[in-house]
Amino acid sequence: MLLIISCRSTKKIQQAIVRKDTAAVVIKMPKREDTAKLVSGLLENVNKQHIAYQTFSAKIKVNYTNSKGKKPDFFANLRMKKDSIIWVSLSNDLGIEGIRIMILRDSVHMLDKLANNYEVRPLSYIQGISQIPFSMQEIQELLVGNPVFFRTDSITSYSQNNSGYTLLSVDTLFKNLLTINNAFLIEKSKLDDQHPSLNRTCDLLFSDFENKTGLWFSTSREINILQENRLEVQLKFKDYRFQEPLTFPFAIPKKIKRKLNTAIQ
Repeated sequence: MLLIISCRSTKKIQQAIVRKDTAAVVIKMPKREDTAKLVSGLLENVNKQHIAYQTFSAKIKVNYTNSKGKKPDFFANLRMKKDSIIWVSLSNDLGIEGIRIMILRDSVHMLDKLANNYEVRPLSYIQGISQIPFSMQEIQELLVGNPVFFRTDSITSYSQNNSGYTLLSVDTLFKNLLTINNAFLIEKSKLDDQHPSLNRTCDLLFSDFENKTGLWFSTSREINILQENRLEVQLKFKDYRFQEPLTFPFAIPKKIKRKLNTAIQ
């Protein structure tokens, strides 16, 4: 677990009672209405940092480690159209493309130039690899730096300290603890599975923020997932652009072997 959250300053949205020796001492907490106003004000400021977009493109250096060990670094040329398509070209440090991927709402298309084949798989293929039930929209939100699996109508805990704030949201899938700095930028998102039998955790870390386009953007990300297997991904954004016209070329050469997969293998 990468994140250890201190509970010293946690303000439960209820009255807290502690005991000193044998006498019960009631700690005077803000009224429920006052706490709700604090949370509402915090959410309003966080929402101002939300990245709205129609198109997004980026060049990313990717570090990847799974249960079998660290894999060679590679570069990803990413293009996205909101709620429509995610297009990725993977290459080595010499710029030689090896794999091209196109993610749609319900499917994953992979053109492997090294293995000389083309495969179509359901979106559950990515969900199986990541061990997290990402939809295409959630993958897009994660890539641009917006929170995922966070419901503002299900906040159960709020705290504030010198470095910022934390908010805990609980839904049917995950408990999501957000760590927010004093500039109202999300630095950490800690997902814990609601089902103890799955024992699934996911830590998302955002750092190295910069503002080139009027939006604060995290240029360094870490994605650490642990369930039955371990998955660690580090993303370093070398370049990124919003709202530019994009193309998504995906021509399949005739010599390429075609496979259609309907399940994770």
